[in-house]
Amino acid sequence: MERNRILGLFIVGIGLLLWTSCTKTGEQISNTVNSVGSSGTALDNMARGVNLTNWFNDFSNPAEFSNRFGPAHFQMIKQAGFTYVRLPIGPNVIMEGGNSSVLQPTNLTHIDNAVQRITQAGLSVMLDFHPYTRTFESRLATDPAARNNFRLFWRNMANHFKKYDTSQVFFEIMNEPSIGATQAVPGIDVNWWPPVQEMAINAIREATPNHYIVAGAENYNNWYTLSRLFPYKVRNIVYNFHFYDPFVFTHQGASWVGFPYDQVKQLPYPANTGNTANIAASASNTEIRNLINWEGRRQYNADSINLSMRVVYTWANQHKVPVICNEFGAYKPFVAEDSKIRYLRDVRNALVKYKIGWAVWDFDEGFGLSVYPNNRRGGLPNWEPQVLGALGMQ
Repeated sequence: MERNRILGLFIVGIGLLLWTSCTKTGEQISNTVNSVGSSGTALDNMARGVNLTNWFNDFSNPAEFSNRFGPAHFQMIKQAGFTYVRLPIGPNVIMEGGNSSVLQPTNLTHIDNAVQRITQAGLSVMLDFHPYTRTFESRLATDPAARNNFRLFWRNMANHFKKYDTSQVFFEIMNEPSIGATQAVPGIDVNWWPPVQEMAINAIREATPNHYIVAGAENYNNWYTLSRLFPYKVRNIVYNFHFYDPFVFTHQGASWVGFPYDQVKQLPYPANTGNTANIAASASNTEIRNLINWEGRRQYNADSINLSMRVVYTWANQHKVPVICNEFGAYKPFVAEDSKIRYLRDVRNALVKYKIGWAVWDFDEGFGLSVYPNNRRGGLPNWEPQVLGALGMQ
């Protein structure tokens, strides 16, 4: 889950307009290659996941690399019914500072130990290369040497972790590339990413022919942008997308997305003109008020979510490739509990309807499914009330 998706929202809006006619009452979902959870392959281990954030991110505390999570956490996750964890790993953690193609040996040991403990608990691991800022991505888009190092990095990662079974470890090329969609670098558009991603895919295949590779589209792994991507001619590729629609609801009050989203509080889901009127009236700024009123008028609900998932499902069927949604959720501090539960249930139900595997963002941070006693991290947290039921885990 990364920073500012404002430009992506416009593309999502266009996608909704283009695909309105796709959803039909009582539609039949066929058995396809995208049947995550019932395919009879290692793909099924991507059915239900949760993100273990702030363990090996660039901003994480190195003192916690060995003990941020432990066997009790993994057992808690396994017993709840999850099949895998997604493990974000920052370039400053896993790459040697002077040479980004080399794996940092000390931190590699920590990550390897984490993978061992997770898999011993009966869970699979998605190794997610997860830059925190655009600095790494900008170099990757503009510097041939950086791209070559990225290729070598992924070959080295695959060589190291291929010792795990294909059902235990999956390789995710990079989280949420976005500099093209946001025009962060002059002359760079979304088309920079597919060939770079293909280069990394081929590097992994040099090391291991069968491990699943997770690939995604530019524009923050946006679902509509994925539906415009042409799949790579490589076996065992899973295509991922992230889902945070409606953005004003899922990111209300989040400081990193900026004004006016960071000023919206207690916006309900699903929103309508009736339940947003008082919130809009109390807004301190016209722009905030207009945003809330707009959200109320468009009445984004379960049918809207279903429409988006139908777009992805149709694309996957057309190309005969599997897809997963390995991030969705809502920022907790400023959202009502009942709205959050309804939202998680609606997204999960749509994903399951279209046989799309999923992972919630996240386990115990700002979007977390769990809470620690006295709200202080340490020991084992508790699942938040009703959250497992909303995810179909109970």
